[in-house]
Amino acid sequence: MMRRNRFGGAFREYAGSVPLIGKVLRGTRVSGLIWYLYGPGRREEHVNPRLVAGWRHPAELEPPLRGDGTRDFRRLNGLLRQPSAALVRQGFDKPVWHCVARAAPDDPVLSDAQWAQVAEEIMHRTGLAGFGDDDAVRWIAVRHAEDHIHIVATLARQDGTKPRIWNDFYRVREACQAIERRYGLRPTAPADRTAARRPSRAETEHAHRRGWEEPGRVTLKRAVHTAAAGAASEWEFLRPAGGSRGPRS
Repeated sequence: MMRRNRFGGAFREYAGSVPLIGKVLRGTRVSGLIWYLYGPGRREEHVNPRLVAGWRHPAELEPPLRGDGTRDFRRLNGLLRQPSAALVRQGFDKPVWHCVARAAPDDPVLSDAQWAQVAEEIMHRTGLAGFGDDDAVRWIAVRHAEDHIHIVATLARQDGTKPRIWNDFYRVREACQAIERRYGLRPTAPADRTAARRPSRAETEHAHRRGWEEPGRVTLKRAVHTAAAGAASEWEFLRPAGGSRGPRS
């Protein structure tokens, strides 16, 4: 699912939401995303935006206030983009990595220091910025609400190479589970690869054109589950409708 904002950023959602939520997105313009995160939000919901973590101490990276009260993002944007410009080989088409980490509504409110540890754990587990890796990607974590942070990274290592981002969603889930245990947050089941994938956009549009209420794969899945639940044996499950022959030996 593509999400676009009016500041020029385009982000693709890769994962569904489960608390402690780790939602991974990819985008094209880091400046548009940072401008949005420090802005008022769509419904004035952003409160006291600030950095809580980053590849350097947040105090070194926090965008300074201008005389008119607005933020000057030029230095931060430039620092984040520098590694991309220095890549030895061509970079990613969508070089902005964006992760939203959100606590469940009934979880305790975490402090800035605790959210910083969440961000550091996520960056370490994904391999984008492992503990002690001085050549890792450049990244920041912005907090503008009590229950979540936004981690923003540019997908270029400081040694001039591209980072590996394979299976980043699963690594984010592992980090979230570690944080859940550390701070006593509501635990969630691990992300596994046996879960049924959601219908694709093409499947949904195909069903709509045919006047179906849902994609055929979803209907078939429900029928199989119903048959399995009502079957007393493997033969009952596999028997054709109206059939009477037993299984072949």
